[in-house]
Amino acid sequence: MQKVKAISLVLIGVLVTILVGYLLEPRVELDKEVIKVPLSDTQTLIGYRNNAGGATTGFSYYFYVKSNESEKLPSAFLITDTPDVTFQLKEQGVFSLRVDGKVYQFTNNVWVNEQGKLIPIAFEFTAKNRLTNG
Repeated sequence: MQKVKAISLVLIGVLVTILVGYLLEPRVELDKEVIKVPLSDTQTLIGYRNNAGGATTGFSYYFYVKSNESEKLPSAFLITDTPDVTFQLKEQGVFSLRVDGKVYQFTNNVWVNEQGKLIPIAFEFTAKNRLTNG
């Protein structure tokens, strides 16, 4: 009887852990496209607004380098609090990004698949945080 009780408690604990993990997982609800810039014939820089915060939290903005042939989004290389991102081609494979706002996440390790070859994309990145009064 003790064995059955112990197994039941372990199973309940596992189920509660899975449920809590699911409920606390961050949500991403991309609802509005804010930028779409072709990088090449096969790749596009695309940005979306994340509207998962609800009424008490501001929007966040997710930016991706996406293959034109795929519907699936890769991992975001940039997450900010503003859609105002200035983007410029500097030279072949090198781009300039400027953000006037908070940067929550950024990676400059972006590789794209072009015609079966992995090609690196380099970003010259500048960020300036807006000062808030209050």
